[in-house]
Amino acid sequence: MCNLECAISDRGEAWSATPKNFHFLSDAKNIDVLRAANMNTVSLANNHALDYGYDALTDTLELLDSAAVYHAGASRSLSEAEKPAIIKTNKGKVGIIAFTDNEPAWESTPEKPGVFYVPIELKDGRAVHLLELIKQTKNVVDLLIVSAHWGPNWGYEPPQRRVPFAQALVDAGADVVFGHSGYVFRGIEICKHRPILYCVGDFIDDYAVDFV
Repeated sequence: MCNLECAISDRGEAWSATPKNFHFLSDAKNIDVLRAANMNTVSLANNHALDYGYDALTDTLELLDSAAVYHAGASRSLSEAEKPAIIKTNKGKVGIIAFTDNEPAWESTPEKPGVFYVPIELKDGRAVHLLELIKQTKNVVDLLIVSAHWGPNWGYEPPQRRVPFAQALVDAGADVVFGHSGYVFRGIEICKHRPILYCVGDFIDDYAVDFV
């Protein structure tokens, strides 16, 4: 599993509704990179999923489906974006729920494509809904991974406000909290015998910067 922090498409225009320094897009043919790496599950809940608009997000979803790559965290509507990916293995079912607290303007709704956006505030209704979704999903899977694309870039320690939130994810039923966003490793906590990976850093960071 990885956090796929780009759109995969041969079309779309760079997002301009809100200011961004970087827009990440990979050619449609590069779906073969995921195949070659045997990467069969991706999180799409991040601040680059809609870098090239709704058409590119649609292409990304279709390419992942055609390559038999499971995905969670962004889609054509809120019900699809929050829907867990459930993978059957020879040792049981693995579930993946993916959310982000980045790019609130990209929050999916029942009628609008986007990401599964959840503020890191335990009293927020969207956080309450996430915790309930975790409880429900844990009832039907053997292992539940919650992917969290949260917080700012850089830093060496987990932001303090994320600690109680991450622990609440475990209390609700997460077996692994898979955190990312900061580009650097930011620590592991073992909570009730379950790992919280606050930020795993980068696996592959391969992009060209055009200064023109």
